[in-house]
Amino acid sequence: MAMESMSEEVGDILRRSYPRVLARTMALTRSLPDAEDAVQEAIVRALETWPDRGRPDSPEAWLVTVARNAHRDRARRAAREDLHGEPLEVLAQMSPWARVAVGEPEVVRAWKDDLLRLLFACCHPALDCGESAALALSTIIGLSTREVAAAFVVAPRTMEQRLTRARQRLRARGDGEGAAPEASRDRLDAVLQTIALLFNEGYWSTDEDHPIRAELCRLAVGLGHSLLEVFPAEPEAAGLLALMKLHDARRSARVDPGGSQMPLPEQDRTRWDHEAIASATALLQQALSAAKPGPFQIEAAISSVHCRASSAESTDWPEIAALYTLLETFRPTPAVRVNRAFAVARSEGPIEGLALLDHAGELDVRGYPYVHIVRGVLLEELGRHAEARHALLLAHQHARNAAERAQIESRLATLAESRGT
Repeated sequence: MAMESMSEEVGDILRRSYPRVLARTMALTRSLPDAEDAVQEAIVRALETWPDRGRPDSPEAWLVTVARNAHRDRARRAAREDLHGEPLEVLAQMSPWARVAVGEPEVVRAWKDDLLRLLFACCHPALDCGESAALALSTIIGLSTREVAAAFVVAPRTMEQRLTRARQRLRARGDGEGAAPEASRDRLDAVLQTIALLFNEGYWSTDEDHPIRAELCRLAVGLGHSLLEVFPAEPEAAGLLALMKLHDARRSARVDPGGSQMPLPEQDRTRWDHEAIASATALLQQALSAAKPGPFQIEAAISSVHCRASSAESTDWPEIAALYTLLETFRPTPAVRVNRAFAVARSEGPIEGLALLDHAGELDVRGYPYVHIVRGVLLEELGRHAEARHALLLAHQHARNAAERAQIESRLATLAESRGT
């Protein structure tokens, strides 16, 4: 194998293995910064040795072993430098088993999912909710800075600066793996947001070649299940899982046989997973019965209205518009405003929908491609074709991936045909 292709293979393996290796290493270090340092040492060792000696049969196990050894070496050095420490504390630094024994062994056993524990560690109270989610998506899930920036609708350079500051603040404050689950509720909102953003990246990705990344959807749904096991009485945890399952049930119908995106009204509803929809709807009803509404429950309710409609024409748009109005009180974001405007347009008319877009107040929706698509559609319905074309060209400029650009180009072509040009 050529050196260049071997290096590419090593790089691919390291990228795929990193989140799980980091999670397993942190089970030992009980500190996210310490785990990152140890895994980085293992990666450097892999880059130095694998191209010449060949990769091991189990790359992930090799990386975990090297990372753990690196951490133990550091801990021993630190223990030797602190001879005046309490004997048990020094022993705990030198032996991971002693550390668990003198600490809280139930903490380790309470977390059934290593990756979920890692998410909670990343969502430190020293960081705000958005910083925690961005850091987790980058560090744990392994999304690129460009992908994380797209998820937050900011420039990659801005996101790079935010991530750097968040890592510095987390390292300065110090962080263990977090307390037992029941003592980690102050991190729950950030974890929920992170899982939701992960699912969104899988459901409609910024990746040029793979607009739908099923593996990220599956990972997010799995984390949602683990989270609900840890917090079975949290309505928002149930609401998020229901939301993801409702969306995922429609995933196979989102592209046609040629790979082009299929908008919701044009999807073949016989391809939806109706068994999964029924299961998610029951979960949503369970969450709503707690009478503690939250944004993920409301989003799931919106999705359920779409799912129960037998056709696009039978969709209950007044109910969806009312739900988006409620959602905006919890989450006043560009995405919510644009979706609310579209629902209002379908229930009351395009003029009312455009009015909502034109009076977005302090919300900056200009960099959000969907706002231009919706504006273009509504303007076309009003016969304002020149303005509609301008809006669709802006949407094309801000499109997230090639599939989205193709969809917009198709709309532009249809608009041109309707004008006879």
